[in-house]
Amino acid sequence: MRGLFWVLALFALATGLSLAARYNDGYVIFFVNPARIEMALSLFVLLAVAAFVLLYFFIRAAAYTLGLPARVRAFRAARSKEKARHALFDALLSTLEGRYARAEKSAAAAHAAGQEPGLAALLAARAAHQLEHPAERDAWIERASAATQPSAPGARDVPLQHAILMTRAEFLAQQRRDVEALDVLAELNRSGARHIASQRLALKSMTRAGRWDDALKVTHRLEEHKALHPAVAAKTREAAYAALFASGDADDLRERLRRLPRADRRGAAIARQVAAGLVRAGLMREAQEVIESALDHEWDSALAAQMADCVLEDERDIARQLERAERWQAAHPRDAGLLLALGRLCVRQKLWGKAQRLLEDAARAAPSRAVWLELAMLMEATGQSDAANRHYRAAAQAMPP
Repeated sequence: MRGLFWVLALFALATGLSLAARYNDGYVIFFVNPARIEMALSLFVLLAVAAFVLLYFFIRAAAYTLGLPARVRAFRAARSKEKARHALFDALLSTLEGRYARAEKSAAAAHAAGQEPGLAALLAARAAHQLEHPAERDAWIERASAATQPSAPGARDVPLQHAILMTRAEFLAQQRRDVEALDVLAELNRSGARHIASQRLALKSMTRAGRWDDALKVTHRLEEHKALHPAVAAKTREAAYAALFASGDADDLRERLRRLPRADRRGAAIARQVAAGLVRAGLMREAQEVIESALDHEWDSALAAQMADCVLEDERDIARQLERAERWQAAHPRDAGLLLALGRLCVRQKLWGKAQRLLEDAARAAPSRAVWLELAMLMEATGQSDAANRHYRAAAQAMPP
């Protein structure tokens, strides 16, 4: 539509000019001594317009010619920038594809061209790490850090620094330099970049470095964000409490037991580890309370078997222990772990007949080395050598509990 308008406008202009020239009787005279030039006004106007157009195009051509070197430089710079951008994209794609040699080469080209030098250096560092070139990896990390400085061309600020710290922490963790990795992650947290990936990485390094209190805190935070599988969280807690209650004096263990969350105290897997540690420290009553609390909430045969490890001295505590175990037997009459614990408790009270019956029931429910050994020692204590030898042989042939 616009083209049609201009065509009509040109035709109208041409028609107007032709009519004006037809009815125009004017003329123009130029005196150039001693010559005299005379021409029609219409011709003069046409010549003036033609001269203006020729001069305009001449000036445009001259300006274009003079600006040609700058245009060539701009074209080359744009082409170089496009190549650098393509190199950076290729480095990222090659990293995702696992083609690390090509990724490092492309990232190096992008870095040399000044295309996001910090990001390019990080990609090159990751590629060098996968290729197991530690010297090149560390050099690229240093270049990435240098690219974050304010004086560096194309430098980034805090976000890239966070990426550098996270990359360094990953490298250290993969090398099992967990203490150093945790120091880097602590610096990352101080800068305000506490996110799921860094917390997961910190949890892995904490468990390997034995920083169990911190590992429990991180596990709780990850669970709050539903960022940790329940099975992994459970295993982490079990390992943490096994380590925390594996050593320490009685006062330390009592304090740890006091700070043990109720939800963890009720878990059978954790209760097994806690009770074992308390028994080793001689805190029998506390261990019995942990076992009872967990079994009331969640039945576990292995935990029930641990009840006999709690050697109580007070007669009232012993009677209460037996009474509690017998109540559980009414609810779980064929539970091998509970039968084994009851049998051991009866042996301790020298109730030989009842102990033998309970241990034989446990052997029928789930024969194991622990049951056969208890039966063998019972037979030996009551002077039944042949039966004792038979049970010892059965224990040697049985699988461990």
